[in-house]
Amino acid sequence: MRKGSYDKTQREIRNKMIALGLKETLTYVLINDKEVNGYTLDEFEPLKLLDPITEERNTLRYSMIPSLYKIYEYNKARENKDVCLFEIGKGFWKKGEEYGENQKICVLMTGKYYEGIGHNKNVDFYDIKGVTEELLDYLGYAGRYSFMKQEMPKEMHPGQSAMINVNGSNIGMIGKIHPSVTKDDVY
Repeated sequence: MRKGSYDKTQREIRNKMIALGLKETLTYVLINDKEVNGYTLDEFEPLKLLDPITEERNTLRYSMIPSLYKIYEYNKARENKDVCLFEIGKGFWKKGEEYGENQKICVLMTGKYYEGIGHNKNVDFYDIKGVTEELLDYLGYAGRYSFMKQEMPKEMHPGQSAMINVNGSNIGMIGKIHPSVTKDDVY
């Protein structure tokens, strides 16, 4: 979401996401330069640090998906297969001589999703779509958004992903991570 594009405070959005059964996380804004162009079709120049402490964290992120995916990998390695979390953070970019940052929200869901007392189910595309619809409705975009089948980043599954379109502009995407990245159902 772009800063100022909604009237809700970040605290209210956090509370809504928690009410939807997601846990909040906070990840590093610095990622590896090999990951910075992943999960996006946008054109931009990566913002690489001049003197990074480590090569693993040498570039400011554009997308938050690589950061959340690392949390998924960490949990999977420790046999925690039920991961439903979100992060509100910033993405950074450079286009020509213009530098910028924008506020984003990112959700990662895999494994079982808690739907209420005694009701857990395996996460699928419709769960991530439902969370997205709940958030967009909560932010006041009810009736003004749609999910469009368009070209997707190569890291996203082409048959289980869609662009989020609000008032004729693509503002994000939802979907499953491509099987070439992981064989697990990660959305």
